[in-house]
Amino acid sequence: EVMLECPSFEHQAGDTVSIICNNTEEEVKQLCSRLELANVWDKECSLAISSTTQKAKAKLPVWLPITSTLEMLFKHHLDIRAVPKKPLLRSLVEHTTVEEDKRKVAMLCSKEGGQEYMTKVRDSQMTLLELLAMIPSCMPPVTVLLEHLPRLNPRPYSLSSSPLATPNTISWVFTLVTEPRPGLATTWMSNLQAMTEVMVQPRTGHHFRPPQDLSQSYVMVGAGSGLGPFMGFLEERRVRKRNGEEMTGDCWLVFGCRSKDKDYLFKEVLEQMVEEGVLTKLSVTFSREEGGPKYVQDSLKEDKQQLVMWLVDQLASFYVCGDARGMARGVQEMVEEVVEKEKGWEEGEGVKYVKKMREEKRYKEDIWT
Repeated sequence: EVMLECPSFEHQAGDTVSIICNNTEEEVKQLCSRLELANVWDKECSLAISSTTQKAKAKLPVWLPITSTLEMLFKHHLDIRAVPKKPLLRSLVEHTTVEEDKRKVAMLCSKEGGQEYMTKVRDSQMTLLELLAMIPSCMPPVTVLLEHLPRLNPRPYSLSSSPLATPNTISWVFTLVTEPRPGLATTWMSNLQAMTEVMVQPRTGHHFRPPQDLSQSYVMVGAGSGLGPFMGFLEERRVRKRNGEEMTGDCWLVFGCRSKDKDYLFKEVLEQMVEEGVLTKLSVTFSREEGGPKYVQDSLKEDKQQLVMWLVDQLASFYVCGDARGMARGVQEMVEEVVEKEKGWEEGEGVKYVKKMREEKRYKEDIWT
């Protein structure tokens, strides 16, 4: 968890911020060396559209500074880890001298090499440096990379704090990424020292917030760092309860992690919130341990009668935070199946009910791929 002092930062529980981080010094130096640009790397340069361009309506991206140095551009503005797209590969062919290398890169961007591109480049999340290492005789001019590399975007993180609980501090939870390579932002954040300045940007879109009405019941489902925003929900709920506000709605958290000893985040805090009556029900799953449900959707299915009572009879809200492809999709399919079977509805009615929940803004997701 990262905690940041931000006295003037306006936010609410459930909001998301963008964290601004740079490409690593090591990778930027490797790229400079590979492109043989050491003699001009830190020299000031100006960007402009070539007068001989054949592209209609060509213009400089608004996020690139017109005057800068190559070092600054590749460190702060261009995503050198982005998976190379086929237009870049096509541009590299003419700057490759050895025939074998030329055939390799030409195949990857051809129609016939579609499957090879998917396997070798996209699915393995190949980076620019890895691509250039594969075709050593390729020496692209820097203009080709400036044209094709995407922007180095800020990384979004859901806040785990509430301004009611910690008015001058924001925090967020992250999972350290190690595969297929150490994550750019998470590695940087894991090495932060006390009193380090961190650049953050607020993000628009405020749909993922706890109900303001304390008579409204809600279910929160999260795995791993997906617990983050729900800690903000609960901190806010606890402050409001301690301030004497009447709380008639119930609150149920379903949290999934690997094991009790390694990544059961905020264990003591959550158990204390159950004792205080802030959290009505706490269900925790451990995917790497024997016995009990392995995943959040298994836990919900195990408590299917209570889940249906909350979602259909009490019209509770339902929040999901975490991985879109696996967890979030699995949870949605499970909810559709359970409400349909438990209520004895006709086939397809469960899907319609979840769709209706979305329309009523009772089924909300904060998910990522």
